[in-house]
Amino acid sequence: MDGMLLAADSSVLIKNEIRFDPEFTFHFYDMDFCRQAEVKGLKMGTWNISVVHESPGGGFGSIAWKDGYSKYLKKYGE
Repeated sequence: MDGMLLAADSSVLIKNEIRFDPEFTFHFYDMDFCRQAEVKGLKMGTWNISVVHESPGGGFGSIAWKDGYSKYLKKYGE
């Protein structure tokens, strides 16, 4: 899943106590969100949509990216 667009039924998120973790300010917030859903046994999927995304990229390998990666590994132990 990509954080550009995550759609969900908010009542399901509330019921399962799934929230965006404020530790992830940008990098890995979407992976963490999906991982929470996976741990709770929720089903996820994709839908084919057409979008224009003009971002130059997320800074793979940058200090901020490495910080997010470190937080992700610390949280999930992988």
